[in-house]
Amino acid sequence: MKHIAPALWVMIALSSASALPTEALAAMAQPTDAVAANTAKAVAATVPPANAADATANAVAANAVVERPDLDRLFAKHGLTGTFVADLPDGEVRVNPKRAGTLFRPASTFKIVNAVTAFESGVAPSAGLFLKWNGVMNADYPEWNHDQTLEQAFRASCVWYFVELGRRNGRDRLLDTMRKLDYGNANPTGSDKFWIDGELRISAEGQTRALGRLARGEAGFAPRSLELLRKVMLLGQGAGVNGEWRLYGKTGMAVRGGGPGDAPVGWFVGWVERDGVVIPFALNASPAKSEETPPALFTERVSIAKDMLSALGVITEPAKDASRNGPAK
Repeated sequence: MKHIAPALWVMIALSSASALPTEALAAMAQPTDAVAANTAKAVAATVPPANAADATANAVAANAVVERPDLDRLFAKHGLTGTFVADLPDGEVRVNPKRAGTLFRPASTFKIVNAVTAFESGVAPSAGLFLKWNGVMNADYPEWNHDQTLEQAFRASCVWYFVELGRRNGRDRLLDTMRKLDYGNANPTGSDKFWIDGELRISAEGQTRALGRLARGEAGFAPRSLELLRKVMLLGQGAGVNGEWRLYGKTGMAVRGGGPGDAPVGWFVGWVERDGVVIPFALNASPAKSEETPPALFTERVSIAKDMLSALGVITEPAKDASRNGPAK
């Protein structure tokens, strides 16, 4: 067939349009609409945003991933290098995207997995599961040196309690939970505290995805299990221009982070619920200089994450603390 100019094809299509059924006309129009939509997106992508907030809004509107290098200053002012990932309703925001995909030991953020496994299996019928102290003194964390309920142990980040809870859950149940959540490399090998010193690794991106599946009820856990988990994870709540919100979270600290150079890594992960919408997030950080570990690695992770969430408009005023977060282990 000889080449026919595009304009001629249009004339042919128009001249025969009356002979075509409505469905066929609609089908003909779709490629043009798709091109127009793609063109509009391309044009929008070339328009520089007026400020960083506009950049976030534009990317979220396009269901895209947006980088926020301007928020990296919240780490730098404390002598830290870190990443923050938040899955907003229509897109993902990342601070330091390269680190966002880097694998580290989850440390005590794994207590989320341990707890929901216990609630789901019946190992912990409630957040009041009482365990007798093992008698091993810990001078750094005297709040661990007594009997604990699960809720108390979660808020105090008590290692001995969750080691025992992990034994009762068993590796097979913990592995099943990790697989349901698509949790990092899902490797539970090693000691009885493998989440601190074993081969288990997860990234900030992985934490955000796993927590989103968990909190949104997409991983198959019973509503009561999630209700109990929310009870022990609630850290604060408030209200602002975007509505009422609740903050759920857990810290973690690994002296040997399991990432580049095995540097220390501190975590704060969780989610915000606002008007029925779940917004999962994850923050991790390490010392900016390898020869020193700033106290902020232990003390400022939660406040940095709250500042990030505030800058993104997720929370709009300081949280009214529901409970103390406990030591960062």
